[in-house]
Amino acid sequence: MGLLKIFYLPWLILLFLSCEEVVDLQLDNAAPRTVIEGNLNDLGTTQVIRISRTLPVGTNQLSTAVTEATVTVRSSTNEEFVFTHHKDGFYQAKNFEVKSGTVYSLEVFLEGEKFVATSQMPEYVELDSLGITSEKTFNTQNYYPTFQFRDPLEEKNYYLYEVAINNSLLRFASAYDDKFNNGRYVTHKISDRNIDLQLGDSVQVIRYCVDQQVYKYWSDFESINPGAAAPGNPTSNISNNALGYFSVSTAKAYRFVTKEGMIKL
Repeated sequence: MGLLKIFYLPWLILLFLSCEEVVDLQLDNAAPRTVIEGNLNDLGTTQVIRISRTLPVGTNQLSTAVTEATVTVRSSTNEEFVFTHHKDGFYQAKNFEVKSGTVYSLEVFLEGEKFVATSQMPEYVELDSLGITSEKTFNTQNYYPTFQFRDPLEEKNYYLYEVAINNSLLRFASAYDDKFNNGRYVTHKISDRNIDLQLGDSVQVIRYCVDQQVYKYWSDFESINPGAAAPGNPTSNISNNALGYFSVSTAKAYRFVTKEGMIKL
């Protein structure tokens, strides 16, 4: 059967804003390093950036929250947004509507150090259809949320997906570029590495269109997940030896319950 036509629920924005992406960085006993995690997008107008410091291996925590940083984001259209500390190292800027095609620059000042990064927000590439793919491995039937769309021919495109199944938290699932399918009709199959999707499950997927540097970060992260060799931390787009990433992206949230009628054979 063909894939169902797409649908998405704007109220999923609230679910997205309540979730935190946990990045498993490779830490050692070296001096503490600053970790900056910024995922700005058009799912809402309250933008959040988290700042922390690494702790040596063997302690009860992987990092400690930074609460005294000065955090500012400026746009190529001369807008300036000051982020204020909310709690636990999370800094917020309200009424901040990001815009496609705009370049955003991050500046963080912390204890005499300056960290900077830039990210350009791309246009969103709309879906044509959404369904699930059914595949059998040995004696197990596996299902994957499956997205189909036409990749734009005239530009480089980069895609990220977060997924949650039933009551799990949203977490990073996959990163894709269009190196081998630029301008073609594309199929992306999304999996949760920790939870097997079954018929009747409730699924949430957030799909992001990001810039090249952010794609590189998550592509590196994907390659060093458990089960693969760990060559080091993902390549950050933030200066001054910081860990983490700064992203400004277009995104949409999708929610559905897996059913037989959604299966693409």
